[in-house]
Amino acid sequence: MSNKKISYTTRDFQSIRTELINFVRTYYPDLIQNVNDASVFSVLLDLNAAVSDNLQFNIDRSIQETVLQYAQQRSSIYNIARTYGLKIPGLRPSVALTEFSIIVPPFGDREDLRYCGIIRRGAQVTGAGQVFETLNDIDFSSNFDSDGNLNRTKVPIFDANNIITSYRITKREPVVNGITKVFKRVVNANDVRPFFEMFLPEKNVLGVTSVLLKDGTQYANVPSAQEFLGLENRWYEVDALIQDKVFIEDPTRPSDKPGIKVGRYLQTSNKFITEFTPEGFFKMTFGGGSQSTDELLREFARNGTPLNLQKYSNNFALGSTLKSNSTIFVQYRVGGGLVSNLGVNVINQVANASFFVNGPNESTNTNVINSLTCNNITAAIGGLNTPTIEEVRNYVTYNFAAQNRAVTVSDYEAVIRNMPSKFGSPAKVSITEIDNKVVIQLLSYDNNGKLTEIISETLKTNLANYLSNYRMMNDYISITTAEVIDLKFDISVVLDASQNQGAVVSEIINAVTNYFDPGNIELGSNVYLSEIRKNIQDINGVISIAGLDVFNLVGGQYSSSQTSQRYVSSATRQIELIDDTIFAQPSQIYQVRFPGKDILVRVRNQQTLNFS
Repeated sequence: MSNKKISYTTRDFQSIRTELINFVRTYYPDLIQNVNDASVFSVLLDLNAAVSDNLQFNIDRSIQETVLQYAQQRSSIYNIARTYGLKIPGLRPSVALTEFSIIVPPFGDREDLRYCGIIRRGAQVTGAGQVFETLNDIDFSSNFDSDGNLNRTKVPIFDANNIITSYRITKREPVVNGITKVFKRVVNANDVRPFFEMFLPEKNVLGVTSVLLKDGTQYANVPSAQEFLGLENRWYEVDALIQDKVFIEDPTRPSDKPGIKVGRYLQTSNKFITEFTPEGFFKMTFGGGSQSTDELLREFARNGTPLNLQKYSNNFALGSTLKSNSTIFVQYRVGGGLVSNLGVNVINQVANASFFVNGPNESTNTNVINSLTCNNITAAIGGLNTPTIEEVRNYVTYNFAAQNRAVTVSDYEAVIRNMPSKFGSPAKVSITEIDNKVVIQLLSYDNNGKLTEIISETLKTNLANYLSNYRMMNDYISITTAEVIDLKFDISVVLDASQNQGAVVSEIINAVTNYFDPGNIELGSNVYLSEIRKNIQDINGVISIAGLDVFNLVGGQYSSSQTSQRYVSSATRQIELIDDTIFAQPSQIYQVRFPGKDILVRVRNQQTLNFS
């Protein structure tokens, strides 16, 4: 019997049946004589072959569903993604750049800033049946948005006698599709268990913005917006429950620049993770009930000398469980999808906005509030439905290669860009590595939207603290200031006499100004004079460029930094061009600080020459 063999390579019904017939004929030739379809033995053969074929099919499918490349079921793809630490998104909202405008009275020779109010975050605007919300406060008295970008314009309004009667103040702010809601649930004794899972009641959830757990069960009203933004009773979303630190705003420390909050890491066990199920529901998972050693021994540290046992022991704190006889409030947003993508000039209705104007005259305050209008100047784009299986498959492949740590220079830049904007956002970043020393050089914007070397110390501190959780152990981080080099242009052109020369000169100045727009250049970008010449030559009315000289302006209203390229004259600081190029070091960037006076355009007359 031990020598009897059967092929293990046959896997389909017909092959297995043939193999069974050959097996019987080889080892039991006298027992079975008739194997035709009418015999009882044929029934037994078919049953065995069918069972084997079914088992082979299910085994193949089971193994196939564990391999990312071949898995077909959505639940299998999601399980593989979870194994690799990837959070798969659900519906994704569209985003549009929208202009919010108000009309304020004049005060002397400018607008009256007392009536330039603030629209609180969460203001809702609508268009084509879709609701969009602002994610940041809109301060009409400030020239900048929450990221430090210049976003405010002012247009005077004249009466019939050409006298300024008011000003139209406009702020450009992004709005995101979706509606903020609050889900309330009373936590009973059955909910106090490790890794408690809770589902939100809707399938079009975009994400959770804040979670509060308050003692007691008799709450008729939901918490206020300020409570959701505060630290009391707050629970924090983390990427994994083993993560015990979150980067939050520090209200106890002052900032040296308005609009930038001081950030710090907070160690907490009040944490949860979120994920979308294959069916599209949004699931929240809370802690496992284990606490950090500091929390477990807090009652023993009553003598004023806290003991940080984290330094001496390995403690894997997976977070706290919920408390019984309490109420959890989940603030979340719903919306998104392809239907949220809209065209330009569609989002033009203010549906719900907390707009505060605190000027001295109540009637004027009311008029300013009633003057609030909105209009999207860009299309609302980015809205997508739930990812397909193939999209998720590709997300998993990319996520496995991109680990959540800063190893390369590109990793550091990506981490810096991911820091929440309320803690500051550098205008430009240059990162180099020298002998395991990561040198980060920053630039910021001044009040006129120009690059400056004056960097907020709060921003530097926030970056250092934020990067400390991502850097490699042997990396030393140095945060310094990059160099802004101010230029002056002396351009000589020959113009078409039939054109309006003043208008052509303005276009030339605008062409050079646009070339140096901070959004178009980065640190280390060279200045190619050939491109500037081409831009000028393409202007209608320009016949030829007779001369183009570039000077380095230093001191006074300008930066003290100088180009590393040689000067034609050290007195005038005219830059010597190399292959019609001004080269920049990785820590340098060129700009024209005051285009109105730093771009000089000379018009030469075209003369008739006699050749003899």
